[in-house]
Amino acid sequence: MSLDDLKAILSTDSLPTHLLVADMGNALVGYAAVTFDFSLWRGRTYGHLDCLFVAASARGRGIGRQLFDAVAKLAQIEGVDRLEWQTPVWNREAIRFYLRTGALSAKKERFAIPLRC
Repeated sequence: MSLDDLKAILSTDSLPTHLLVADMGNALVGYAAVTFDFSLWRGRTYGHLDCLFVAASARGRGIGRQLFDAVAKLAQIEGVDRLEWQTPVWNREAIRFYLRTGALSAKKERFAIPLRC
């Protein structure tokens, strides 16, 4: 995603995502993006944590946990009963982090096909 893409998303009246940021001084050190989607299977709205990132230089200071907790609180405010996300199996550090939050892991396959725009 380019800076122009991000500016376009953040300047719309109906945001497709909620973006939470963490800064230290004047430097952006982390962010989390969450969307609220409807699950036809469950018949309910749920939160989808699209991305949680903390710069390597800022890790180990609780910033990731603060962002995660803020996303969970936002999801509760939105009235959803579930927050979901995924991370690649090779990202062992992220998996350990998520397990420490009390999250439960569920195995599933992810599929995608490229589409021409």
